[in-house]
Amino acid sequence: MTNRISGLLAATIFGAAAITLAAPAHADEVADFYKGKTLTLIMSTGVGGGNDLNARTLLKHMVKYIPGKPDFKPVNMPGAGHVRASNFLYNRAPQDGTHLGAIIRFFVLHQALGGKGVKYDATKFNFLGSTAVSNVVMGAFHTAGINSFEELKTKELIVGGTGVGSGSVIFPNLFNKVLGTKLKIVQGYKSGHTIDLAMERGEVKGRAGFTFDSMMAVHPTWMSKGTFKVLAQIGLRKEPGYEKIPLAEELVSAKEDKQVMRMFAGVVAVGSPILTTPGVSKARVAALRKAFMTTMKDKDYLAQMKKIRLSVNPVTGADLTNIVSDIVNAPSAVLDKAKNALSRKGLVKCKAFTSAKYCRSKKKKKGKKKS
Repeated sequence: MTNRISGLLAATIFGAAAITLAAPAHADEVADFYKGKTLTLIMSTGVGGGNDLNARTLLKHMVKYIPGKPDFKPVNMPGAGHVRASNFLYNRAPQDGTHLGAIIRFFVLHQALGGKGVKYDATKFNFLGSTAVSNVVMGAFHTAGINSFEELKTKELIVGGTGVGSGSVIFPNLFNKVLGTKLKIVQGYKSGHTIDLAMERGEVKGRAGFTFDSMMAVHPTWMSKGTFKVLAQIGLRKEPGYEKIPLAEELVSAKEDKQVMRMFAGVVAVGSPILTTPGVSKARVAALRKAFMTTMKDKDYLAQMKKIRLSVNPVTGADLTNIVSDIVNAPSAVLDKAKNALSRKGLVKCKAFTSAKYCRSKKKKKGKKKS
């Protein structure tokens, strides 16, 4: 009996020692992989917007917590309402943890509603986390002379939009279909920053789809000086400090319409997601997730985020994975209602409205050389 116990004890000690020895080896494997490498950060928006600023700031600090301390390079890949970047990460980028994505949350909705061009499954991306949740806004530039959401039902407001799957097009379209607004949507601007410049030129009079955080980071005085009037916000709960601005869900009465608006509010809860490609080993995903959450407590990172007026209210990678799954796998009845609310009829093409230099341009396909 004594020998048996001694044998079991020895086995237990040996097993514990093996685990202890395996842990550093496991960590070294990740460090050895990332050492000397340069991560590629793919952003689905143009340069200068809140998403761009948020992602670049994050990676600047996050890389020091990734085993091996790799460098990183940012690549802006706007187009097709964030589908271009999503497709690239899912199908073309190396699936080894060297490519990260900062994709605007609407790529999840685009898939859920059967949007065109989708060649990805959002539920299979490896989500590292979301830096913060900030409500989406719908507003008018001061030159529009509109001060309440109700006025949008009787007065036409020209708003700028980027890709058809972006929030700048989705939300105005949704408001027109569900709330009866008279928004004239000009679709095809190069970026949110380009839309802002168009408002300053007097070309368009409003926009939607960006967040409080994004607006305050890029245009910190717009609200305080009355340059931009926020007429409604979209989210599961009101943005702290802006409780007087109505939630879009509060502006509808029909039960079915409320369900649709609630679904879009859920999309907002995805926040500002950071992800890596499918197929990455569990060890690397775990290391990247740990680096992400460690960065969320980094004093230098928090100080810089405060300086550029971006909030930090993180969502873990595991929680974000569940949120995305709930959206993609929502009941078909809710998805059908949401899809019907987003008909693209009536959109005005950017190039038919303004100078082509402000609009997105399709890359010409190279023809085959004649032999």
